[in-house]
Amino acid sequence: MWFGIFRSSPGTLTDGGQSQPRLDAKGALVVSSEDGSGNPQGTLPAGTDRSGSAATSSGQIVAANSARKGLEIQNIGANNIGINEFGGTAEIGTAGTYTIAPGASMKIRTNRAVTAIAATGTTAFTATEW
Repeated sequence: MWFGIFRSSPGTLTDGGQSQPRLDAKGALVVSSEDGSGNPQGTLPAGTDRSGSAATSSGQIVAANSARKGLEIQNIGANNIGINEFGGTAEIGTAGTYTIAPGASMKIRTNRAVTAIAATGTTAFTATEW
């Protein structure tokens, strides 16, 4: 038996857009859908590194970006950092600022500017914008 499953856009499966079926390690049929670039449907685009350091005064870590889908930030430093996803002044312990403990991370779905502040000292973070 032969199954031909491949479709990057709606249409018929009789126009040459088929591919040989794939089986997983247990022999089950793998069914997947690909976007126009050959990536699995739902794959996020390549991200942009926005890593840096937060100081004890609020500072912008990413500018507003209407094309941004999201931002993930991880605190890789030894001190808490505060993140304000609305572009306002980040201040730990106040409304609008999320506190991220060392090692913790958060995802933000905003296209606004994002600001950060360190509780003490200069604190490193890693961030990816997509």
